[in-house]
Amino acid sequence: MKKLMALAMAAAFAAPAFAGDFYAGADIGRGKIDGHTEVIGGTTVTMADWKDTTYSIFGGYQLNETLSFELGYRSMGKNTVSVGTKSVEVKGSAIQASMLASLPVGNDFSVFGRLGVSSFKAKASYNGNSSSSSESKALVGFGVRYAVSKETNIRAEFQKLASDASALTVGVDFKF
Repeated sequence: MKKLMALAMAAAFAAPAFAGDFYAGADIGRGKIDGHTEVIGGTTVTMADWKDTTYSIFGGYQLNETLSFELGYRSMGKNTVSVGTKSVEVKGSAIQASMLASLPVGNDFSVFGRLGVSSFKAKASYNGNSSSSSESKALVGFGVRYAVSKETNIRAEFQKLASDASALTVGVDFKF
């Protein structure tokens, strides 16, 4: 999946003939994983109300004023969860592919909805043992976008990445 993301980003940067249609960006915010369970070396680890910094990089193609297609990578951060006397390190990430539908609500503002798929991966490590699980689920989200200029947008968004993971972010995207 990382190779697919790298290929998509390379294609976006290598296509100046389509100027204005491609965009790339990043965001940062607060991620939450709640209720995810891993078994590591016979020990069950449950992440309850775990919150950490999340960030993503993404690239997309804007088909028209209303419809865009986007690929991205999101890190949900890492955290240490205590299980009895054990400290277990947990990391979360996701590869995302989605469609965005936008609706202008003023000269420079728009609202958008997101629908796609997220391949969410959680990895837990303890004392040399590790376990990971992947879950591909529907990705849904909604947000607002403000056009600072013709090429630059600021956005705020909520995303539901998997049954037990969500993110609230602010970010920027640049058209080229």
